[in-house]
Amino acid sequence: MHFKKRKELMKKKIWIIILLPFVITLITLRIISYDKPKSNLSGDKNAYSLEIDRLFRDMGVLKVPHIAPPVDFSLLDLNGNKVSLSDFKGKIVFLNFWTTWCPGCRIEMPAMEKLHKRLKDKDFAMISINIQEPVSVIKKLFKDYRLTFTALLDSKGELSDPFGIRAIPTTFILNKDGGMIGKALGPREWDNKKSIALFERLMDESDSRV
Repeated sequence: MHFKKRKELMKKKIWIIILLPFVITLITLRIISYDKPKSNLSGDKNAYSLEIDRLFRDMGVLKVPHIAPPVDFSLLDLNGNKVSLSDFKGKIVFLNFWTTWCPGCRIEMPAMEKLHKRLKDKDFAMISINIQEPVSVIKKLFKDYRLTFTALLDSKGELSDPFGIRAIPTTFILNKDGGMIGKALGPREWDNKKSIALFERLMDESDSRV
């Protein structure tokens, strides 16, 4: 009986020795496959950031390091409704400061309208903030230019200092968290392929943190 038991034990040891490398290999492969998605995610994030950097450069947009706007303002629109910046959280926000007497503002507004029409049904919002002009003057320009994006009235010019407006037009780009990620001084061809690629890429990213 002793011999029989020893023989059985020997067989078990042999099987353990044979199977052990396979078990170790399986565990190693499981660890590698578990770590691989994390590596891919990191690579995707870096690739996304590099792509956004390139698209910003192509449009002459200064990258801003994801900072909160200086104030969460509430202003009246052309119909007398109160609109807050925080109302647009969850969307990429195109925030433009302008006046009707500014030639550069007039130049870029048709392009802004085309961008607005292309993206308005997506996670995108275009907000123009007029600085200290009568609503009648703004309504006339919107009618003449057939503009349909949101126009807000900073009748007292209260936002110019907090936002550091030193030239117009000035445009800020906000991500879906409400953080400022880009700034453009002067007019741009906002309806060109590079601009559309920029905003569509920003909308594609789930949280748009760049």
